[in-house]
Amino acid sequence: MHWRNTNHRYGLISIALHWVMAILVIALFALGKYMITLDYYHPLYLALPEWHRGLGVLTALLLITRLLWRWSNPLPDLSGRPWEKPLARLVHRLFYVLLLAIVISGYLISTADGHALAVFGWFDIPALTRGANLEDRAGAVHNFLAWLLAFMLAMHVGGALKHHFIDKDATLTRMLGFAPGQRS
Repeated sequence: MHWRNTNHRYGLISIALHWVMAILVIALFALGKYMITLDYYHPLYLALPEWHRGLGVLTALLLITRLLWRWSNPLPDLSGRPWEKPLARLVHRLFYVLLLAIVISGYLISTADGHALAVFGWFDIPALTRGANLEDRAGAVHNFLAWLLAFMLAMHVGGALKHHFIDKDATLTRMLGFAPGQRS
């Protein structure tokens, strides 16, 4: 297995970033949906938002890393019908934009009161803005974008499974680290 991408396969770094971010995004979605159901007296009421914010910052750092890695590596050839290839590129770009927008809206929620965003007690990210109703407005955007991301993720998984089971191409196996054409 190579560290870097080639024109025919993803490298180990790309694969690791993909799957770590996928796990983080799913965990953040589930955590976010669960934590908003908690009442003030629940023992996790204060802890879960701290974890959500910290993991959100970690996801933002991985997103930046992933973009830099993506721009410095070739993109492996895409499988599929001619109309699927530009659609796949568009969807991947939308994932990046959507993740960035979710991170920004999460930052605005967390710093709307003018206080810095603490990340696991390791460091603080200063508040750059403050405003009336900013937390509510950013929260509505954050929630909408999270659901949109969940929908896109479901479509992405469906597309990967279609490529694997119906088209019988190497789209899924390449992102699992198998050689092109090799099926699991």
